[in-house]
Amino acid sequence: MIVIDANVAAKWLLPEAGSEAAVALQEGPEQLVAPDLIRLEVAGAITRRVRSEKESERLSPEDALARCAKWFRLLDQATVISLISEGELIERAIKLSVDIKHNLHDCLYLAAAKGLDAPLITADKPFQERAVRFYKRISLLRGCEAN
Repeated sequence: MIVIDANVAAKWLLPEAGSEAAVALQEGPEQLVAPDLIRLEVAGAITRRVRSEKESERLSPEDALARCAKWFRLLDQATVISLISEGELIERAIKLSVDIKHNLHDCLYLAAAKGLDAPLITADKPFQERAVRFYKRISLLRGCEAN
């Protein structure tokens, strides 16, 4: 079992640094788990691309809608990723957010990993660097070292 954050899952739908490693996780044998917040965070990452100032990253509204639909289909397949209710994680996540001085959203993923005693994989280098002092089993997705 591996907890992944939205930065990793978004790479399934938005080709960028680390996408190959993210897809390998998706297709691998390990069960992937995340707080249910991931539903909104990945959809948000996709829709932000419609407004991207970088033309090379920008998506058309139709493409963004299609990618969001694909994301929701992936979530409907419980074999791809299992979701944990954020209500189960919120108290631990609040404490972690205060302790590591980091945003609550990311700390929900950390709380899930700690609660399951599972590794956490993120594509967010600053989060990984901050959280590793509190949870040694957090690692950076391969291909995201330069972020």
